[in-house]
Amino acid sequence: MTAPVSKRKKIFLTAAIAAFVIFLPIIVSAQPTIISVTKDPINPGFGEPFELTLTYCGQLYNAHAGAIAISTSPNFLDAQISGSGQVFVYSSRGEDVHFGAANPGEQIGGIISPSPGGPPTNCTHCEGGEGVIITRVFNLTMPAEEDFPGCNNTNFYVHIGMKDNNLAESEWDTISGGTCGDDDTYTSAAWSIPVPTADYTIHKRAEGVLQDAGDLILYSIDFEYGNGPLVITDDLPFPATGQFTIDSVGPLGTYAISNGAIGSPVAANTGITWTLPNRTGMVGKASGTVWVLLRMTGDINDNTNITNTVNGNMNGNIKTSDITTTVGKAVINLVKSQSANSVALNDTISYILEYSINGSKLVGYQSFDDIAAGNYTPAPPGWINSGPGIDHWQVVDECGTGDRILKGYSDLKDYPGLLYDDLFGSPNGFCTGIIVSDIMISADYEGADAMINIRNNNKPETAASIAYGLVLSVDENIGDNSDGSIGFQRCVGTGASACIWPASGQTEMNIETNRWYRVKVEATGPFAFRAKAWAKGDAEPTGWDVTWTDTAPPAGGACTDDVWYTGVAQQGGDAGTFVNDHYNNFLIYEPRESLNTVLTDPIPAGISRIGQTGSPVSLSPLTWNLGTLSNEGGSFTWWGQVTQCDPITNMGTLSGTGVAAVDSNEVVLTVTCIEDVSLVKTANPNLIDLGDIVTFTLCWENTGELPSNIVVTDPIPPRTTVTGINNGGTGVSVGATSGTITWNIGNQLPGASGCVSWTGRIN
Repeated sequence: MTAPVSKRKKIFLTAAIAAFVIFLPIIVSAQPTIISVTKDPINPGFGEPFELTLTYCGQLYNAHAGAIAISTSPNFLDAQISGSGQVFVYSSRGEDVHFGAANPGEQIGGIISPSPGGPPTNCTHCEGGEGVIITRVFNLTMPAEEDFPGCNNTNFYVHIGMKDNNLAESEWDTISGGTCGDDDTYTSAAWSIPVPTADYTIHKRAEGVLQDAGDLILYSIDFEYGNGPLVITDDLPFPATGQFTIDSVGPLGTYAISNGAIGSPVAANTGITWTLPNRTGMVGKASGTVWVLLRMTGDINDNTNITNTVNGNMNGNIKTSDITTTVGKAVINLVKSQSANSVALNDTISYILEYSINGSKLVGYQSFDDIAAGNYTPAPPGWINSGPGIDHWQVVDECGTGDRILKGYSDLKDYPGLLYDDLFGSPNGFCTGIIVSDIMISADYEGADAMINIRNNNKPETAASIAYGLVLSVDENIGDNSDGSIGFQRCVGTGASACIWPASGQTEMNIETNRWYRVKVEATGPFAFRAKAWAKGDAEPTGWDVTWTDTAPPAGGACTDDVWYTGVAQQGGDAGTFVNDHYNNFLIYEPRESLNTVLTDPIPAGISRIGQTGSPVSLSPLTWNLGTLSNEGGSFTWWGQVTQCDPITNMGTLSGTGVAAVDSNEVVLTVTCIEDVSLVKTANPNLIDLGDIVTFTLCWENTGELPSNIVVTDPIPPRTTVTGINNGGTGVSVGATSGTITWNIGNQLPGASGCVSWTGRIN
């Protein structure tokens, strides 16, 4: 059984993708009647300011509220759904305040005009009563291009919803076009989405650890491009011929291999080129992933660094992205930071060490690019069905780049699942390890979910059915401020009460529809799980978003009790609605371990340690024993007092059995110290007769926080003859009546002091 996904609210509107149009009046009691809407400029582009002038007939004695949204859908969509391509630009939150999702129950209608009061009247509003013509000019800005997901958008729509008094978010998607009895007051003005600037992005990833013969490494290049041809080239710069073979490459039909073929050894000059469809002059951008899966067949010395660089080319615009892996060791990261880059002497500074270890072995990869496009009932090749409901699956290339994806589709309230039909040579299949997948929830109603099957024994509709899953949801079901969530579910047996969603295994997260996310789930034990999700293309965040341990596991749920599969599940909607869940780049890892792992950070000169987190086994240098680690991360912090004025540098080290020692980045602390010297001059005696001898004494002190090169000078005053110079003063001789005496004291530490003197006769 594939564990069903929790459903609460079922409101679904199909989102068509079309033009920038103005959809106008709303049908509510005594609603205003829109007379005209104009824009200046007529066809504003992404991020461009424009004026929208609204003229309408409003009822007397009532304020007139409304909201304005810009959308790629011709329909008013659920106001709570972010990522649907509907962006509000005027609402109760203000003029030109952009947002994609309202809060549940929010009154989104802003006051377009206060009550016009009584007569004179000059129009008839939607309810047939007398009203007043009102004109309001809005100074707005078009939303950014990334607010309108999808590669096939062609046009925009402006939706204007109006009502006397409040307009709630729940009323927004009931707007149908603005009819007043038999009089159609619906108006529109459309313009096309502009062709984007010719440009592209590429980002290379490496997944898998190279340690033993037969190990797999997957190189993936995520791309997005528009208004041009894009060619991506990977020259595979490996150490020597015969150490790798090309296991597979994709997408189908977009690549060519120089000096090799699938299954052949990778020669020193083997390269793979992907030629993507030319989008010159086309609206919108296309995105996807190209990839090559390599298998290590020869021995490569441990600690050998392999840097693989990919090149992109659009009409001579060259960009590169590279990734470095180390043979024979787990991939580790150690990043050091400090609480400030500049402090004063005697201040306290904190150092933070963040580490992560990926010691997993890649054992399964499904890109869907090598599966023929089409509908699959019950399942595509390499997958088997699981769970209740009707199984409908598609393999499609939605952006025309050859990057095929798996898409579930259903117009019934069902939860069909797919399980990856490969047990990796283990008699019990998948129990502990990591699952990574790209997921997009393509739905325009508030209750949409998608799911990763973590462990499923594929015994649907029986009492022995056990399934653990991770649910990715746009449902506002955890807190009032939630725009979605991720969390775990467990299903045992059959029936309505079979599944639980433990509160401790749920967390709020801003999940949007129609946006790709990368999801990583790890089973650290048979009943212990953790997961994270982030926007595809962003760097993977450190740490985990949600963790959960099943403290009351079901009988028969241990790793050795059954055969366990992993996979995905389609979210069905209420009968009559239509939902798609999209999946791509599905990867499975088995864990590798780092033993006797140690994190070390020396205390640099100039810092007096005060304290630290954790329980270090040594304080000089600071050393934490991390023990056995596998695919996890964490952080430690220590702090101390700054005791010197020179710049202070510091870096940490992570090492262990099975992990190549790695140094962190170096952090440099600038210490701001005060440089200051005091000087006091006295004369003895200070009451004299003509011709008397006077001793002038100059006492100095370094009163600052830095060593100072001290030079004392004293000019000979008028009518004075020098009779003696003490303490090594130079510049004049005895008998001089003018000039300056100079004492070069030299470099003196803070707190040092001394005196110099000379004598003279007062003439």
